[in-house]
Amino acid sequence: MLEIFIIVAPVFIVIASGYLACSTNYLSPSISDNINALTVKFTVPVLLFRAMYNLDFSAALDLNMLISFYTGAITSFILGTFLARVVWKRTPGESVAVGFCGFFSNAVLLGLPIVERGYGAEAMTLAFGIIAFHSPFVYAVGITSMELARRDGKPLGETLFATFKSICSNSLMIGIFIGVMFNLLGIKMFQPLSVAVDMIASAALPIAVFGIGAALTNYTIKSEISESLAISALTLLVYPAVVFLFTHFIFGMPKIYVQAAVTIASMPAGLNIYIFASMYNRAVALSASVILISTVLSVLSITMWLRILNTL
Repeated sequence: MLEIFIIVAPVFIVIASGYLACSTNYLSPSISDNINALTVKFTVPVLLFRAMYNLDFSAALDLNMLISFYTGAITSFILGTFLARVVWKRTPGESVAVGFCGFFSNAVLLGLPIVERGYGAEAMTLAFGIIAFHSPFVYAVGITSMELARRDGKPLGETLFATFKSICSNSLMIGIFIGVMFNLLGIKMFQPLSVAVDMIASAALPIAVFGIGAALTNYTIKSEISESLAISALTLLVYPAVVFLFTHFIFGMPKIYVQAAVTIASMPAGLNIYIFASMYNRAVALSASVILISTVLSVLSITMWLRILNTL
């Protein structure tokens, strides 16, 4: 257990540092927006560019692993939407927003640092294979479902076009796309540019993790605590459990594949769920509560999952 704690603790210490720095006004709370803008629009896209540029696609893109991971994602989304609609009696649009809270995990900003610390370079290759499809898949399902669910939605064709446009203009996807193109076309970077990319990429994850802590000062646990706990349970327990079931028991995949996929799946809700809820003005308070509660509880749940994975 101590070994697992040593893997997880540094990441959450950095998160706590960001939270304390802003909550005590040592740094202005408003700086969290700038940190996350730097992370999402620049440093992490460069990190993803480098990852795709150097990625061995034959090693990273395993169909069974991708099926396992996204089956877990869809299961969490469907269950969250079902609970919101049938049990909590929310409107169709609100139900989709609630389901989205259990659908978009913090795979990049928190998942990558923990995979890197826990399992090293081979697992990172597999993690990047998952992440290459993460944002486009989740946003495509979420936006399309929302537009179909709400009464004031646009025609399906216009909805699909808007979804495609949103995905293509996403800075993370731009970094991934350019990296893939450089890789497939065999484009070589001259050394000064390559070194600069490495410098920026190496700073991306520490800044991102600090930014998560800073951003948490913007959220509070409001109402709907029971719903927030239920959705947090979906993203922290059910989602990775389904991925574990498929990777380990159904497909019988090698240990490192199971570790990479389940660890990424076990992350708390990402900040994007609040952006999605705000964009449609549905379940906004709930999404803020889920971010805070799932991130705090993930200290325990991630430790549990790493312990399970290390016993394989």
